[in-house]
Amino acid sequence: MLNNWKVFCPSIHMMEPSRPRRIAVPASFVAKLMLPFVVPIVITMAVALLIGERWPRTIAPGSGLKFAGFCATVLCCVLVWRFAIGDIADRRTHKFAALLCVATGLLGWPVWSMGMLPSVNGYRLDKEQVLTMTLERTEITRQSKSAIRNHWAWLRTDDPAASAVSGRYYIPEHVHADWTRRGTGPVRIKIARGLLGAQVVTGYE
Repeated sequence: MLNNWKVFCPSIHMMEPSRPRRIAVPASFVAKLMLPFVVPIVITMAVALLIGERWPRTIAPGSGLKFAGFCATVLCCVLVWRFAIGDIADRRTHKFAALLCVATGLLGWPVWSMGMLPSVNGYRLDKEQVLTMTLERTEITRQSKSAIRNHWAWLRTDDPAASAVSGRYYIPEHVHADWTRRGTGPVRIKIARGLLGAQVVTGYE
């Protein structure tokens, strides 16, 4: 009986499943995969400090930069993914890196669209247009967890071919005070198409 056990032992050993081989990755591997979220934040802060409001960045309603932000996100994710995997040949690591890049890239997408790209869009503007719109009401909101107040005006256009659409427009505080005092009625805004194609509000009358 003992001899039979010894005979079968090698067979049993051969039937044991092999353990997956661990892949050694650099200590900074996961940190690198956070870059699709970190990079647009850092660039936006740099633009805010170096350029500020010198390039107009108030985007008119209906003319956002979501697609441009998506393109910037995809490009950033691909570059970060290539940078993170380096010389690692393991496909499972590649898939993990790609999934984490997508997750952090989705977090960075709105930062591109509303942070840095509006300033880039305002770097160069086409000829200004003056549009007459109807002021329906003004509004004040507070930024989340902040004492900063944002001032808005709900404007309506009756011209379907106008370059600007009806909606809520961001306005400076002094314009808000003036329009609130005047009440509903016709107002004029200045808009121009920016470098990335989005309409920029450049002035109020």
